[in-house]
Amino acid sequence: AWRRVGLALDRTGFSVEDRNRTQGTYFVRYVDPTLQKKEPGFFGKLFGRGTPQLPTSRYQVKVSTQGQTSTVTVLDGNGNPTADADAQRIVKVLADELK
Repeated sequence: AWRRVGLALDRTGFSVEDRNRTQGTYFVRYVDPTLQKKEPGFFGKLFGRGTPQLPTSRYQVKVSTQGQTSTVTVLDGNGNPTADADAQRIVKVLADELK
């Protein structure tokens, strides 16, 4: 399960910043794909305003195994349970990829 979740994270474009296999945790950065990256205009380039950074969120994807069953849980960056919209999107994307 650990390997399959890691491959699913890679295939779906998440940025895995770190991993801890003994704890079964991936530390990922998520950028909402619905946000468009806006390129700077002529004056923005001319006066040094670079490309604006898109807001990112950090999450922990925890893989736990009990017997023949594996569970994937998305936690916030501090390791606390979360049910925000981005976490729900991550769960859906991973579930679709792992089918």
